[in-house]
Amino acid sequence: MIGTLFGSYRVVGVLGGGGMGTIYRAEHTLLGRPAAVKVLNPHYAQDRGVVNRFFNEARAATAIAHPGIVEVFDFGYQADGAAFIVMELLQGESLGSRITGRGTLLETEAFAIARGIATALGAAHARS
Repeated sequence: MIGTLFGSYRVVGVLGGGGMGTIYRAEHTLLGRPAAVKVLNPHYAQDRGVVNRFFNEARAATAIAHPGIVEVFDFGYQADGAAFIVMELLQGESLGSRITGRGTLLETEAFAIARGIATALGAAHARS
């Protein structure tokens, strides 16, 4: 998959994966802007319902301008039928990793995280 183009984004590495698909690190070929490319596993690309939900995720994220919601740059199909979403590449750690690495959060940390989640959810609900 390294070197594959998704729109104007070229895959340069693998970030992770799960049961539904794989996430790749990519860069815009002209701008050099980093991105994450989520690609559905091939057997899910054959399921119209799964693909519709996948693309609805991209449409929903695009409709919300909020720092707590990932920005979607592009989405669509490859020539081989693979469904993909190109989105901003976020830096940082998951909440699970943070708790595992540092232990229990301080109240102020937990409050800041909860507030960020609540404002992002509020922005999403305001668009629905």
